[in-house]
Amino acid sequence: MIRRGRVYAVQRGFTTLLFLLLILVVVGCSTTPATLTGVITDAYTGEPVAGALVEVGASTSTTSDEGVFSVAGWSNRDTLEVRAPQYEALALPLAGRPELAGTNALTVTLNTSLRPNGLTGVVFDEFTGMPVDDAQVVATFDVTQTLTTTTDLEGRYTLSGLPEQFTLAVEAEDFAAASEELVRTTAFDLNLRPNVLAGTITDRYTAEGIAGATVQVGDVRAQTDASGTYRVTGIPVDAVTVEISADGYATLSQELGQVTALDAVLRPDTLSGRLIDKDSGQPIVNAAILATTTFPGTDVAFERIVDSEDGSFTLPGLPEQGYLQVLSPGYRTEIIPIEPGNVPTEIALERFRVKALYVTSAVASVPNLLEEYIELIERTELNAIVIDIKSDLRDDLGMVYYDSQVPLARELNLSRPYIDMPALVQGLKDRGIYTIARIQLFSHDNVLSDARPEWSIRVRETGEVYADYPGPGIRYAYLDPTNRNVWDYNIQLGVEAALMGFDEVNYDYIRFPDWFGPKAEFGEKLLFSEPIDAVNNPDRMFEVITEFMDEAHRAVNGAGAKMSICVFGRVVLGGSLTIAQDMQLMGNYTDYIAPMPYPSLWWPGAFDLPSPVEEPYKVLEAANAAGLETIEGEYARLRPWLQDHTDPWAYKVVRYGPEEVRAQIDATEKFPEIDGWMLYDSANAYRGAFGGAARVAP
Repeated sequence: MIRRGRVYAVQRGFTTLLFLLLILVVVGCSTTPATLTGVITDAYTGEPVAGALVEVGASTSTTSDEGVFSVAGWSNRDTLEVRAPQYEALALPLAGRPELAGTNALTVTLNTSLRPNGLTGVVFDEFTGMPVDDAQVVATFDVTQTLTTTTDLEGRYTLSGLPEQFTLAVEAEDFAAASEELVRTTAFDLNLRPNVLAGTITDRYTAEGIAGATVQVGDVRAQTDASGTYRVTGIPVDAVTVEISADGYATLSQELGQVTALDAVLRPDTLSGRLIDKDSGQPIVNAAILATTTFPGTDVAFERIVDSEDGSFTLPGLPEQGYLQVLSPGYRTEIIPIEPGNVPTEIALERFRVKALYVTSAVASVPNLLEEYIELIERTELNAIVIDIKSDLRDDLGMVYYDSQVPLARELNLSRPYIDMPALVQGLKDRGIYTIARIQLFSHDNVLSDARPEWSIRVRETGEVYADYPGPGIRYAYLDPTNRNVWDYNIQLGVEAALMGFDEVNYDYIRFPDWFGPKAEFGEKLLFSEPIDAVNNPDRMFEVITEFMDEAHRAVNGAGAKMSICVFGRVVLGGSLTIAQDMQLMGNYTDYIAPMPYPSLWWPGAFDLPSPVEEPYKVLEAANAAGLETIEGEYARLRPWLQDHTDPWAYKVVRYGPEEVRAQIDATEKFPEIDGWMLYDSANAYRGAFGGAARVAP
């Protein structure tokens, strides 16, 4: 009984211990829920993350479309691990989580979020909208850390392992690089701007490629190869125009637009040619070649050849349509219409010698009176007329006798509509008459001097305008040759005359005043716009005259007219002060030099003649020979004024008529190098010309 009781007691004790252990197990299990559940959301958007893998101890779960997971058999000693594509992995220890403590619920909820660490997007061509493949996409963060990938054929890219903030840079061949600072971004599409332009440049008329053409876009450029093909790379984002240029072609400029391919056609705008004498075929060495878009018109292209060995020239800037004009001293001006692709390269010019008659503006303003002179020209060898633009009358000396549009003439009321000058010139040209506009320059323009006395030479002591007083009631105010305002006004009148149709512009009184006292007093007693010293710096006086001539010559030629100047007769023998005329110095700045070697103005003994006024032939023969020698090799040609008037103040008064005038003509035409002559009579009586000195035309 005792043993059996012990056994029973032991069994009973073991049963009790087992029960207690069971109670402990039950009690212990009752402190941990049977199921752990929750929602995984996106840390940036708060949206649920579907398909995330959740691991807790040995248990796993995959989140639903709503981001929900559920696992059983977990312990608060476990770690909740969550992984999902394009998200940073999460490892969350369960120990100490307040959601899991102090509850007897069968289900415990633990929500958490994942931070996205991926970026996806598409790279597009900004111009075409098409995807860009093989673009390099680089994300930079933490200064030196980078992630790199390239776009696929559809322009797509994907990056993983990114922080919240990073710099995204994208590069692709033929595109401008782009970059963007991104924060908490998971999707980003990008447009790349093409930065390349390619194409072919061809000649409009031949359709052949142009080698060596420059294509410039912004500050980058490229040149075409032998076939005319080019490729410009690295075009800046702010470039808006493309300019294409090539030697011998008109420059093309246009807006760039959203293009990467541009073919262009350039128009040849450079004429290379040669000038020859129509009769002899010899080269013409001096000429101005210009192109205008209208006729008459001012030049859009201009070139001057001086002492060309073979008469060749190159004229850049030729317009597509217009007029080509060739002005050569001693030759008739040639006017050739410019037609696309059809401009002659060899131009023959016809020799032309002017034989002119001068008429005053007062005569020109009376049609019936002027007709007498025109008829004389038409029935004789005369072929040209010189017409004063400014008045020669004492009461309005210098007044422009037509409705001038020159701004200063209008501002100062320096013109009167006495002559319909364009109509007059056209009428003369219709009758085959060469037209020359004469312009008094620094003297015989009282109206300008009176309106702007500060532009005149002034007497230093009194400040009054300096003037010549050749006779009672006669006053010739003297404008300042150094004053640029005087230059500009008279050059503008010359251009206006050319555009009205005059074949030539003649500047008279292109000089300083004569001075009969000591030369040192010239600068001491007279006041100019700049210091003038005829003794210590005479070269400056000659420079003033030639500088004006250079500017006027270019302007007048550029408007389609030749230019001539008048000089004192004595200047055929050499430079003269104080008038500052020197034919040799002046010869490169005009088309014609017209000395006035009137026999009545030469002193006894000149040219070894006891009485020059009585020897018109010998005077002109000697003067012409001297003049030709003086300007030999210069640009200008010689064309003298001849005396068809009687000078009552000569040392001996000789009445000039047909015989004396004809003698001068013959002495001039003796020299084939001289390009004609012009008859002068201030009263326009012309006893010689009307009396038969001008021979009847055959």
